[in-house]
Amino acid sequence: MAWNPWARRHQQQREALAETTARAVLAEWAKVRPDDVARDWGRLLPRVTAYVQAGQLHAAEGTHTFMKDLLGPDAEGAPEVVPEQFASQTPDGRNLTGVLARAIPTAIRSRSAGQSPQTAMARGAAFLDMVVRTIVSDTGRQADQAAMVANRRVVAYVRVVELPACSRCIILAGREYGVSTGFLRHPRCDCTMEPVTRRNRPMPLDAEELFESMTPAQRRKAFGEAGTKAIEDGARISSVVNARKSMAKVEMFGQTVQVTYAGTGSRKKKRPPRLMPEEIYRQAESREHAIRLLYKNGYLR
Repeated sequence: MAWNPWARRHQQQREALAETTARAVLAEWAKVRPDDVARDWGRLLPRVTAYVQAGQLHAAEGTHTFMKDLLGPDAEGAPEVVPEQFASQTPDGRNLTGVLARAIPTAIRSRSAGQSPQTAMARGAAFLDMVVRTIVSDTGRQADQAAMVANRRVVAYVRVVELPACSRCIILAGREYGVSTGFLRHPRCDCTMEPVTRRNRPMPLDAEELFESMTPAQRRKAFGEAGTKAIEDGARISSVVNARKSMAKVEMFGQTVQVTYAGTGSRKKKRPPRLMPEEIYRQAESREHAIRLLYKNGYLR
C-alpha cells in the first residue's frame, strides 16, 4: 500500500490550517493579564471568534478542491458544500464564542488552586490550543463527509493516518467505512478520510505498515515500552491498544463526549436551528433522504 498524494496533501494542508489558527488565537491569549483574565479575554473574544471562524471557513472551502483534484470525472456534477454553513458554530452545535470563553474559568480555577500566574495562563493556553485545533479539523472533516454523501459515485471512505499519530488512530489506519458512518476521532486528531469510488480505490497505509515505518521512539510514544515489545513479539496491534484504552469517550469542550460521532443538536438563534450532519446521517432512512436533509439544512447547494 502507499499514500495517495492528493489525500496526503489534503491532510497536511488541514493540519497546517489548524496550527495557524491556533497560533493566532494563542497570540491573543498572550495579551491577557493574569490578574484580569475575564475582562481582558472578554474584550478579545470577538476577534478570536472571527479567527476561528475564518479557520473553519478555509477548512470547509478546501473540500471542493480536494474532491475535484482527487476524483476528477467522478466529482463532476456532484452538489457542492456551502462552506459558510460549517463556520457558524462548533462542529458539535455549540456556540463558538461560549466554548472559547471557557479559557477564563480554566485559568481562574488554576489560580484558585494555588498555582502560579504563569501556570494558570499556560493551562488556559493549552485548553485553547486543543479546542481550536479540534474545531478546525472537525469542521473540515464534516464538510468532506457531507460532500462524499452528496456524491452518489462515492460508495465509502477510508481513514488516512499519517505519522506521528496516537495508537488509537493507528489501529484504524486504512479501514473502510460506509459513507455516512461517523468518523472516530479525539481532541487534536488530524486524521482525514479519502472517498472510495469505482475509479478511486484508496490503499493508504494500514496499522501494520505504519508500525513497521515507525522509529523506536515513535513506537514507544504511541504504544509504551510494554506495548511496543508485545507488538514486536507478534501481538496484534489492535489487541494491545484496545486493552490499554478505549476510544469511546474523551474530554472535550468541558464535558465527556462520545468520539464516534460529533455531538448533535442545535441552538436557537435569529435563524431557525438546523441539524448537524452527523445527526442527519443517523436520522436518514436512505442515502437520498440524507442528501435531501443536507440540502434542507444548508450544507449543499
